[in-house]
Amino acid sequence: MVNITADELEPQQGIAHLTEHVAYMGSRKRERLFGTGSQTNAYTDFHHTVFYAACPTATPRGNVPMLPMALDALCDVMEARVEPSRLEKERAAVLSEMTMVNTIEYRVECQILSTLHRENRLAKRFPIGKEDLIRSWDTRDVRHFHRTHYRPDNVLLYVVGDVDVRDAERHIRDKFGGLSGRR
Repeated sequence: MVNITADELEPQQGIAHLTEHVAYMGSRKRERLFGTGSQTNAYTDFHHTVFYAACPTATPRGNVPMLPMALDALCDVMEARVEPSRLEKERAAVLSEMTMVNTIEYRVECQILSTLHRENRLAKRFPIGKEDLIRSWDTRDVRHFHRTHYRPDNVLLYVVGDVDVRDAERHIRDKFGGLSGRR
């Protein structure tokens, strides 16, 4: 979980959501979890971007431990490559999502939230973002946002399940130990 959405600046409204798409969908290591009975996804709300992998303890074939694979996929999100082709695919996905959620119920909910949060940034910072801004960002903008916010000191990692604590700690050190807060 990355704490970022509420930190978007005025010209960044929606960049956390777009960055989530680029980082998650651009992860090749996430694709290695396909066919293992794992479920992965990502979402951005008012306060966080969350990436998760719900995996069995071992692969269905071969009985290979899944924790290292899941952590590898999550680490890949932290090291996302922001490629122009991936950015364009995800920009189109976010704009499509924006069209799908633009219902009367959503607009009423936005009005209610704007009224409830009138005194703070959340009144104007909806995770989906602003269309004109989403259309304007290039790879440098998304890469800069990712490097600024996807840092080890800004991330919470939860490991829940039937795992050996020492083994989990070792895998976390192995996978995330090389990440730096400075980029």
